[in-house]
Formats: sequence, structure tokens, C-alpha cells
Amino acid sequence: MLTLSKKAILVQCTAAMLVLALCLPAQAADFQFKPRISATTEYNDNVEEVNGGKGDTVAIVKPGLSATYDHSRIFLDLSYDFELKEYMDDVRDDEQNHYLDGFLKVEAIKDLFFVEVSDTFKKQYEDSTRGELEDGETTNGTTDQNIFTVKPYFVFDFNERTFFTTGAEFNDIWYSEEGNIDKRNARAFVDITHELTDRWELLTGAGYMKQDARFVEEGGFDRYDVTLGTKYTYAEDSFVEAIWYPTYTEYESAASNDQGNPYKIGVTHALSGTMVGKLYSEMDFTEDPQSADTQETYSHSAELRQQYERGYWNIGLRFNDYRRADDDEHRRYWRPSFDISHDLTGRLTIVGNAYAEFDVNDDYDTYYFLRTGLQYAIAESLNTTLSYRLKNNEENGNSRDYTSNTVGLTLSWTY
Repeated sequence: MLTLSKKAILVQCTAAMLVLALCLPAQAADFQFKPRISATTEYNDNVEEVNGGKGDTVAIVKPGLSATYDHSRIFLDLSYDFELKEYMDDVRDDEQNHYLDGFLKVEAIKDLFFVEVSDTFKKQYEDSTRGELEDGETTNGTTDQNIFTVKPYFVFDFNERTFFTTGAEFNDIWYSEEGNIDKRNARAFVDITHELTDRWELLTGAGYMKQDARFVEEGGFDRYDVTLGTKYTYAEDSFVEAIWYPTYTEYESAASNDQGNPYKIGVTHALSGTMVGKLYSEMDFTEDPQSADTQETYSHSAELRQQYERGYWNIGLRFNDYRRADDDEHRRYWRPSFDISHDLTGRLTIVGNAYAEFDVNDDYDTYYFLRTGLQYAIAESLNTTLSYRLKNNEENGNSRDYTSNTVGLTLSWTY
């Protein structure tokens, strides 16, 4: 019997979506296709990211493409990159990485029935308490994650201010690393949005979700939820919102149940036409590669973003609190962050981002990440970048302490 690996299926799915886009009848304005490629040489003095780790020179080639199709009742947005990393002194094994973000929306019955299909393939921390993997933060302790989603649904307009949406959503979640737990989810939902005024709307709904853990004897759950919320826009680009999702979960592994109260409350305020501030508090369930269940995630954040003629800067502070459903252990940490992009001249741009994680728990480490670079536009579609990256992990003198410095030079072309 012929069997295909997950990555082989990924490549075939990407090719199929691209062929579909190319075959769709469209004018030039409806379809856009942009290939790209970059080549990087970098030296990392600790590619193993361990105490006393060895350095190596890394050659990276990363071809990719973007395609969009927007015509009549079909919308397609696709981005794919293939990354080949070769370690010259073989300190680490060479890598072949895939990054896919695809979305397709079809209006099957005009103004009534819609089908959405999406597929994402990316690297993810195995330890979900570390959050989303930062761009440029390639590291140990990651796994390939693929999430394929199909979402058929109906939309009914009861009147000009009331919208009723009902349908289902199916997810297939796959991980590359041994020990991670693949899952399949199915969810049915009903959502109602009612606009009281042009500025004020009410949200309500209900849903049922079943999660099955694949290839393990125990795991999974049934989850019931209700949605109650409101949003008020008090000025242009300024609004307050509050949403409550009370849930009831029945776990298969522990033969137990749990009541949760996910929520989201916050304000987005436009201080000016170019500066926006955000203040939010929320709790939600986070996908956990190492568990058959989900993780409760509490997050409290403040953010300020400024855009100006030559670029932007963004500063934020977040407090995260993670708790697994199968125990009472928490991980809590503060996470300040900053990123910037500034055009020094018409061709030269400085970019950078930095963040730190300061754990409240004594048994977790403190982590620092910094990345900065100078980008020079050689031509309209050709750029070169000189970059520097720092990682510093501190664990009170533990043998897992390490520092990693990386200097790189990149040449990139985009059609």
C-alpha cells in the first residue's frame, strides 16, 4: 500500500490550492501571484542552545510564494515558504521546514450558505506556556504543527440589524514530534448579532465541541458553551467590548467535569489618527501539544502602537497565567515587549524587536530575546539585510543556562 508522509501531503495540498487558483477564471485584477526567495548565511556561537554549546555557520535558502484570488463569490489567500537549513560543521542536523497559511472562502449559495477551508503549517513550542513562536526565534523545543479546518455555515439576515449564523467546524491537528498528541475536533454553533444602534451591538450564542485525542487510549472531552457579549464604539477606531463564554466540560480521561468562565474585556482607544492604545484582560482555552486536553490561559495586557511617516513602534506589557486541566500547577510570568521599524533613508531601514519573560514561579527561568537588523533596498524588489540576534536563558545557575549570539547576512528577492 502506498503511504504518504504528512509533509508530502502538505506539499501536494499546497500545489493543489495553487493549481486551483491558476485555473479559476479571473481577470488580472482578480488574481495576484508573487514568488519570492531569500538566501542567508549566519554564524551562531551556540546553535545547540545549551550551556557550553558549540557554534556553527548556517546556510539558509528559503523560496516561497503568495497568491490571492478575489472574484465574485470565491476568495483565496495562500502563502507558502520552504526553508532549507544546512549546518556547515554538522553541529546540528540539517533542517527542511515548511510554512503554510492558506484560506479559501466560497459563497456556495448567494447571501446564505458559505464554506471556509483553511490550513496552517508552522513551528510551535512544545511547551504551550511559551505562547506563539516569535518570527526569527528558531529554537530547541519546537514541533511542526498542522491545523486543517473546514467550516460550513449559514447566515440569515432577520432584518437590517439582526444576523443569525449557524453551522459546524471541523479541525484536524497534527504534530511532528513523538510524544505530542494529535487531535480531531468537531463543533456545532449558533451565533446571533444584534445592532442596537450604529455604535452598540449585542452578541449571543451557544455551541458544542467534541475533541478526540488520536492514537492514545485516554483523552478528549465534550464541551458546551454559551456566549454573552456587547461592543460599544464611542469614537472612530475606539471601542469597549466585554464577552463572557461560560462553559461546561466533561473529560473522558478523568471521568470528571469542570465549569469554566472564559471571558474577554477591554478597550481600544485611538489617542490620535496614528496612535492606538489597548488594555485587555481575557481567559481562554489554549491548545496543548503535550496533553489530550486544553490549557486555561489568563492574559492581562497593555499595548501602545504609534505609526508615523517613516515607520512605527509598538510597546507592550503582558502577564500570562497558564494552568493545565489535569493538575493545579500554574506558570505565571511577565512579558514586556518592543518592536520598531524606521526608515533612516529612502533605501535604508532599521528594524528590531525584543521581549523578556520574567517568571513569578521560582522553578522557571528568565528569558531574553533581541533581534535587530539593517535592511537596504538594492532595487525595488531586491533587498539585503544585516542582522543580529541574542538569546539569553537564566535559571539561577542551573546547567540549562545559556547565551546564544547570531550574526547574519540575507539577500532577498520578491516579484
